[in-house]
Amino acid sequence: MNMHKMTCLAMPMVLLLAGCPDGGGGSGGLEGSGGAPAVIYTANNGSNNLSGFTIGAGGLLTGTTPATFSTGGISAEWVTVSPNGQFLYSSNQSSANISGFTINTTTGNLTPTVPTTFSTGVGSSPRGITVTPNGQFVYVANSASNTVSGFAIGSGGVLVATSPAAFPTSGTLARGIAVSPNGQFLYIANSGTHNVSGFTIGSNGVLTATTPATFSTGAGSPSPEGLDISPNGSFLYIANSGTNTIAAFSIGTGGVLTPTVPATFSTGVLGSSPQRIAISPNGSFLYATNSGMNEVAAFTIGAGGLLTPTTPATFSTGTTSAPVGITINPDGQFLYVANSGSTSVSGFTIGAGGILASTTPATFSTAPHAPIGIATPGLP
Repeated sequence: MNMHKMTCLAMPMVLLLAGCPDGGGGSGGLEGSGGAPAVIYTANNGSNNLSGFTIGAGGLLTGTTPATFSTGGISAEWVTVSPNGQFLYSSNQSSANISGFTINTTTGNLTPTVPTTFSTGVGSSPRGITVTPNGQFVYVANSASNTVSGFAIGSGGVLVATSPAAFPTSGTLARGIAVSPNGQFLYIANSGTHNVSGFTIGSNGVLTATTPATFSTGAGSPSPEGLDISPNGSFLYIANSGTNTIAAFSIGTGGVLTPTVPATFSTGVLGSSPQRIAISPNGSFLYATNSGMNEVAAFTIGAGGLLTPTTPATFSTGTTSAPVGITINPDGQFLYVANSGSTSVSGFTIGAGGILASTTPATFSTAPHAPIGIATPGLP
């Protein structure tokens, strides 16, 4: 998910942004250069909790005190932080609800909203979750009910369901979710039907399916998982875990998707199994977690949204790390990966040409908890 608040960085003319969007910043001592607090959180699947960190010099992570926060739900896997860094929401698959928290912008600590959780419907199995760039709405992809739940963010971060409360995806096994930077379009990756659902977002948060309602992510069984949109709102990218590729689309009038030429880009050898995607705030680089190869695949984004692997093309997250979630801090300096296999977060600095260099130390422990999702303010 793209950030509502970010620092403008240099980027190729083909992807030049009109300017940095405005918005209110957080308050307190953890404020990053983009105005939001310099924090990062992981969703720890199986532990029903979240780990919290503050981001320091050189991208080093320091655990919050306490180090974890209970979600009050079951099986959290995806997490999102509002662009202003004030609120956090996690989707709880097995309890069919969303957990809400307010963020202390001085310490990074989380305080549950009242109520603590918000229902996404019986048997819905919520997965991908995101906050809109204007900070007004939360949407979550429900993999079992094949719907998207919509909520307005009220006082204190409390969620109020839209009317209607859910919208059919026209696909199955919903996974990732993304909203365009202008807040007009929403997309869902459907792993079961190997396509993407498109919606327009109304002023009241109500979703209307695009025409057509879905778009294929490629031949075979691509099994799309995570997705992201370029900061200029021109391109959508999806991680195809089944075909070891990134599918790319241009976003046209009414949110209609058109595949680029070529339509897909390899993430590496057979079995790389890309899971989730993060795009740098300047729109120049795309990164994907290759869970099957314990690495991050990196690309530059060129004319027409086409991807070119960096040199080297991949960067290790450690043996048996099984990386899944990925995020970039708001000013675009650091990239972080949730390692579900090694109960840790890998940290990288983003250098010239999109090349990654490990922080020192290279990993930060979440043990004994296995992180799956990861988020900084506005991403995802």
